[in-house]
Amino acid sequence: MRHAAQLFGLLLMILSTTATQATPHTANLDSIVLGMGCFWGAERRMSALPGVVDVESGYANGEIATTYESVLALERQLRLGKSKQRNHAEVVKVRFDPGKTTLEAVLARFWESHDPTQGDRQGNDIGSNYRSAIYTRNDTQRTLALQTRETYQVALLTARKGQISTEIAPLTLYGSAEAYHQNYLQKNPNGYCGLGGTGVSYPRTAAYWQSLGELLLTPEQQHIAFAQGTEAPFCGSHLDEKRHGWFVDPLSNARLFRSDAKFNSGTGWPSFVQPAPNAVTEHPDRSHGMLRVEVRSASSGIHLGHVFDDGPPPTGKRYCINGNVLKFVPDG
Repeated sequence: MRHAAQLFGLLLMILSTTATQATPHTANLDSIVLGMGCFWGAERRMSALPGVVDVESGYANGEIATTYESVLALERQLRLGKSKQRNHAEVVKVRFDPGKTTLEAVLARFWESHDPTQGDRQGNDIGSNYRSAIYTRNDTQRTLALQTRETYQVALLTARKGQISTEIAPLTLYGSAEAYHQNYLQKNPNGYCGLGGTGVSYPRTAAYWQSLGELLLTPEQQHIAFAQGTEAPFCGSHLDEKRHGWFVDPLSNARLFRSDAKFNSGTGWPSFVQPAPNAVTEHPDRSHGMLRVEVRSASSGIHLGHVFDDGPPPTGKRYCINGNVLKFVPDG
């Protein structure tokens, strides 16, 4: 019995230690509630964003019980003019790690993942419960929500799209949806999604990428990416990487160079004969008393390296890239 008691005590100590270690991480998470129409598709879209820890389907900012039956019943009454109560919006509560992503990145994914100009509708789903909405926890979230709405509105008008109808308001009431709604498309891969964006990208400025870089990149990586720095030869990452896969932008995850295009140049930096189509941009560089061609990531604008005309066939190019600002994603 004493041996069993000792084992039980040890188990309690381990569980207690684990809970204590997990608490700070959980306490550092932030969350925001977003309405994008049917929450099944919204849950999948937001879950795919790096830095997002958890996405829960729910109901928010109505005046009735937070149940699916109540929401559907009230919407029928509203259509018949038999009620003046405010219905809930189908929403997702997005929990994210501010140490791995920014609130602006979360909101950028929100704007791009649905059509915020449709009022009480999203695709074929019609009703006030399908309204586009951002429900905030504090003034900081509200201020950024309004700023990103203005930014995206300019992009929409440039693309000749309509006016944003998204409701931005403090979160007043939230209730999680029924268990069968949670992770619905994960459990039903061929289930109804209902989301369709405008096709207009959220404008990501240099400040957007720099703020994300401050979270995700080391000081050395930031110096290369934002100050056109250069790592010491033979000291960077991926010089000896020979697996099949893609070298991607560490901030946007956009594909930059295929491993098949990599070759050993003997220079001490990862070298490639060509980038992925439309993956990089090239710019004159007259720094350090030289005339060179700088290579930047087309998606984030970060500095990658330079391109020279002394490479092997078939292109004759040598894209000399700082390995520390590449992320490698192996096939499969």
